[in-house]
Amino acid sequence: MKEIDFLPEWHKEGRRRRLHMRRQYAVLIAFFLAMVTYNTVASHRVARVNAELARLEDRRYWAEGIMREYDAVSKQLGTQQAEVAALQRVDARIDMAAVLAEISHVIGERVVLGRVEFLSEPFSTARKDADRSGSAVRIAGASRTSTKAVSLGNVRFRVALMGIAANSAEVGALVCRLGDSPYFQQVHPLYREKTIEFAAASEEDSRRKETQTIGVTEFEIVCYLANYEERDKR
Repeated sequence: MKEIDFLPEWHKEGRRRRLHMRRQYAVLIAFFLAMVTYNTVASHRVARVNAELARLEDRRYWAEGIMREYDAVSKQLGTQQAEVAALQRVDARIDMAAVLAEISHVIGERVVLGRVEFLSEPFSTARKDADRSGSAVRIAGASRTSTKAVSLGNVRFRVALMGIAANSAEVGALVCRLGDSPYFQQVHPLYREKTIEFAAASEEDSRRKETQTIGVTEFEIVCYLANYEERDKR
């Protein structure tokens, strides 16, 4: 028995067309949902990347500030190191107050100092008195202008004591005390007898001044501070 299809052809064609359109709509909706999902994910990723870039930009500014501070500190450190090196070159490495206190201690009551000099000398194995160079630091007595060059770095100090004593025995005692002191070494004295005049009031008339003379010993003692030790090079 043969089936007879009473549906017209245009009805069948319409059904096929509607099915095809539904499939197209489904594909378009799926594509639209996929695009929306992709845009959402991409926007979220872009936001995350922008936030990371902002953090990186902040870190870059922070790192630049740290680098500027580091450069400033490095320059300051270099300047301070140069100043320390300069101070080390001019550092005498002696306690001047202690040395002066020791000189005051060894000076006897019958000795009067007229001048005290400290002269810096560079270390040299072949050194002559005429070739000594240094910068004199005068503590007492008449001031004199020194045109000698200042010795820097490792130097030794020559101490010159000039004044008068009651007699040569006092000078000898002073030399012995300087030699026994741990502050001084290589003590060399030079002295001569001298007569000085001074005005004294007359016993009969206190307003009248009489000139009297007295014999004293004028001396110059040269020694070195014992803050170093020389060793022979072999």
